[in-house]
Amino acid sequence: MKVVGITGGIASGKSTVSSYLQNKYQAYIFDADKEAKLILNSKLISEKIYKAFPGLLDLSKTSIANEAFKNQKSQRKINDIIHPAISDLILERINDKKKSHTLFVIDAALIIESGVFKKHRESGSKLILISADKDTRLQRALERSNLSEQTINDRMKLQMKDSEKIKHVDYIIENNSTKSELYNSVDKIIKTIMHE
Repeated sequence: MKVVGITGGIASGKSTVSSYLQNKYQAYIFDADKEAKLILNSKLISEKIYKAFPGLLDLSKTSIANEAFKNQKSQRKINDIIHPAISDLILERINDKKKSHTLFVIDAALIIESGVFKKHRESGSKLILISADKDTRLQRALERSNLSEQTINDRMKLQMKDSEKIKHVDYIIENNSTKSELYNSVDKIIKTIMHE
């Protein structure tokens, strides 16, 4: 089974690529964002979060986002709790899916910053960056969510820039055009990876 990481900033097209890989290549998709939300419900993690953020009212998506996206220090605090748990879960899931899937995709915005993918890189797994210019991402984010332009811009500022991410990835897909162009780029890369 091949393990591939997919990363990119807010509204870059990660989820679109993951859905495509699931549909066309029957890839198993590990959606780090969804898994992190589930992890928040575990007693151990929720206790750690309440301890780190005493002012937190609840563990709703909005409350966590408001806390995590306040500044880099808050973001680091929450990530230091969630990322090790995600890392363990990925290894468990890979082990569980290796007989049933030929492609395992880790879809994670913070895959580089968290260090979650480091072990996989060392064993030859590939990392793909989905990149799009800021205006395109902003437009997509405004269309698909109920976040304000200010909130989206604030979140973009907290994310590692693509120019920095490029140093850590194996492939870059520019997603400023049509879906068919995006899918063609994905196909080329996946065919290369699967035949290595």
